[in-house]
Amino acid sequence: MGISSSLYSSISGLNTMGNAMSVLGDNVANVNTIAFKSSRATFQDVLSQSVSTASGASQVGRGVTLSTVDGLFAQGSFESSTTPTDMAIGGQGFFILRQPDNIEADNYTRAGEFRFDQEGYLVNPKGYFVQGWSIDSNTGEPSGTIGDIQLGKNTPPVATTTVEVIVNVDSREPSETTEVRLFDAWDGRNAALVTPTEPIDPSNYEYTTAIKIYDSIGASHDITVYFDRTTVDNQWEFLVACDPTEDQRAFDASEQLIYAPDANYNYINNKGAGALLYGVVDFSTSGEIIEISAYNVPPDGEVDPAQNENRIVLNPADSYYSFESNFTGDTVNQLVELNLGARYSGQTTNQTQIIVSDNGAFSDLSATTTITSQTTWDSVFDSNGNVMATGDQFTLAGFIHDGTAVGPVTYTITNAITDTVQDFLDFLELNFSGNASIDANGRIRLADNQGSDSAMYIQSFTTTSLNGADPFGSQINITTSEQQVFSTSRALSTAGGPPAISAATDWGSVYTSAGGGPVALGNTFVFDGVQPDGTPVVAQTFTVGPANSPNNTVQDLLDWLQTTFNADAAIDNAGRLVLTDWTADSATRTSQLALTSIGGSAPAIFGAGLFDTLTADIGGEDGSRAGDVVSTNFDTEALASTQYANSSTTIFQDQNGFASGFLQSVSVDTGGVITGHYSNGQVLKKAQVALATFNNLAGLFKEGGNVYTETTESGAPITGAPGTSGLGSIAPNALEQSNVDIGNEFVKLITTQRGFQANSKIISTTDEMLADLINIKR
Repeated sequence: MGISSSLYSSISGLNTMGNAMSVLGDNVANVNTIAFKSSRATFQDVLSQSVSTASGASQVGRGVTLSTVDGLFAQGSFESSTTPTDMAIGGQGFFILRQPDNIEADNYTRAGEFRFDQEGYLVNPKGYFVQGWSIDSNTGEPSGTIGDIQLGKNTPPVATTTVEVIVNVDSREPSETTEVRLFDAWDGRNAALVTPTEPIDPSNYEYTTAIKIYDSIGASHDITVYFDRTTVDNQWEFLVACDPTEDQRAFDASEQLIYAPDANYNYINNKGAGALLYGVVDFSTSGEIIEISAYNVPPDGEVDPAQNENRIVLNPADSYYSFESNFTGDTVNQLVELNLGARYSGQTTNQTQIIVSDNGAFSDLSATTTITSQTTWDSVFDSNGNVMATGDQFTLAGFIHDGTAVGPVTYTITNAITDTVQDFLDFLELNFSGNASIDANGRIRLADNQGSDSAMYIQSFTTTSLNGADPFGSQINITTSEQQVFSTSRALSTAGGPPAISAATDWGSVYTSAGGGPVALGNTFVFDGVQPDGTPVVAQTFTVGPANSPNNTVQDLLDWLQTTFNADAAIDNAGRLVLTDWTADSATRTSQLALTSIGGSAPAIFGAGLFDTLTADIGGEDGSRAGDVVSTNFDTEALASTQYANSSTTIFQDQNGFASGFLQSVSVDTGGVITGHYSNGQVLKKAQVALATFNNLAGLFKEGGNVYTETTESGAPITGAPGTSGLGSIAPNALEQSNVDIGNEFVKLITTQRGFQANSKIISTTDEMLADLINIKR
């Protein structure tokens, strides 16, 4: 081995120390580079050469070489930033980037200096697109796959779907003595007067509150909720309304026939224009909500709480009642939930049917004091002063709950001096399986003993009196604002007895109440009568069709009658045919709907020429009601409407609609969720940044510009949301500093410098030795 070999060993030392100095220089140069990760040079000796010694073979090293330059991915410190899109990663992970000219997102960085470009994309200083998930505006959850993050500069309008109105109504307000319902007091046509007036007079309500909602194009509209006492203790009614001139709710198919050529609510023609929802709230004696009932308000403005056609029955999954609104003229109305602070429990109850006599009786000649159940008949007067006497009779016929026919049955006053009204009530209870009483107005009140849909009905009520007294009138019925016509005969689905038919019964199972039938293929029904507007219906024929074809079921007949009479046609619970005027009577309108005869070759399932007419009553409610299954049991929420002895006031109100808005600022949370704050007040989660990590971080390849790419040594990226699967969380308004330790680098600088000096000294010393060797010859 020659002396000159030491030169080469030292040269390797010089080279290696030079490379180490380059690593140190790079570290120190990037001491202020955002998220820079320092490197470390490691050395190893070169393969040794064997030499012979006195003790045998030995090895002499050949110098040093650079083993590797390792990346040190220790966490850097955070520096605060005033830019909301500056993000630092606390823990493992890299932001994922996509180059503009590359479809693959295969760049990674720890430097979170991000900004939005002119198109709203989140980018780094080099214009690389930051990757993440968009967030569904409805669920607030990330959706789709990882892609470019873009925040729109504006947000589309959001139509209101929920309104929350929490009020206290003053319990000190006295109950009304004369009932004027809010829907009766409302008249949207007032807006069409030469001198427009308010649709409802302030004397007809106790308290009102208003809230602004938004339609599908972002326009705002004022919604007003009126509250008023009723005649019932601890009960308030409410009416949700808008400006009648803005109400463009679309008519359903039947309403389009009734109000043609209008296809939407029209404040010029429709009293109910602007009235969106009517309801009744019952409070407990402690002032908390216990029940809420609600009804749609039809175009004619008559709700008819005693009837069921406008009642809203909630589904088990519903929490609150909803009303329809339409301010844009769309063909589909917009549903809006109304929350008064009580949530529907999902339970229903069977509401009993109640029927009330037309008139009330009095216990004095001057008709000033109403009777009670204990009044004797010799003290029962009608409104004209005629008194009941011994031998007077009441003759009734009708049906009980299940449709079984009753009567005619007759009650006779055997002794007017000793017999009381209670005797007649007992007679009614016995024959009609109901609960009979006298109400506060002296009227007969007959309540079904069973709840839900009921066939209980007094078909005829005749008074025979020696003195010509008629204390209760000629009918005991349910109040209606829409004239109805009933067939006196009914159809059954079996020969000789109930059950009664329904609209879905096919003709082969339709029999007369006397056992005749069934209705056969080709049978005809010929109808005569009058439409509500007075137009005659003359010899209009319906022919029964074959199975699985038009005109095959009772419903087909009802549909045909609806078109023929311009009225609703139905089968009631007793199996009778019922025609109901589509429009309520009023001071300016009296329905002329009539059914005069039913002929044809079909069995006389509905009779031939005797029909009952239930005349519309525009005088107000009488306490009657139809049986039905109604929503019940409302659970009060933490913030709920109340009835306390304080002034009526609005406690809280809110709605979830918005006009269109422009992006004003953004914020980022620790989960990397980017939230936009818009000029319309919306705060919307828009996107979430994605992170990636690798099994071997040292295997990543530095591309420059704080960017890494994967290699086979690093392995494939493992992606996820911040804070999941071992990935770090996001520190918003912060940047990660370089992890270069200046003190440590300077110590390494000294040792590297000394190593370089030592190697250069070896070279100079070896040179002297070679010089001495050459000088031996001299």
